[in-house]
Amino acid sequence: METNWITIGAVIILAMSLIIFLIKRNLKDKKELETFLENNDMPIDKENDEPNNKI
Repeated sequence: METNWITIGAVIILAMSLIIFLIKRNLKDKKELETFLENNDMPIDKENDEPNNKI
């Protein structure tokens, strides 16, 4: 049985293209999330250290 180098090469190129696409998309989504969190107008409420602390 001979190795079909064209098929193996095509699969490797497609796999690398998919990996590059996913990495770029992940970086874009990360930047969008950071921008959203920086521009969020909702104040963050600070909670007590111990919620069951009754004095």
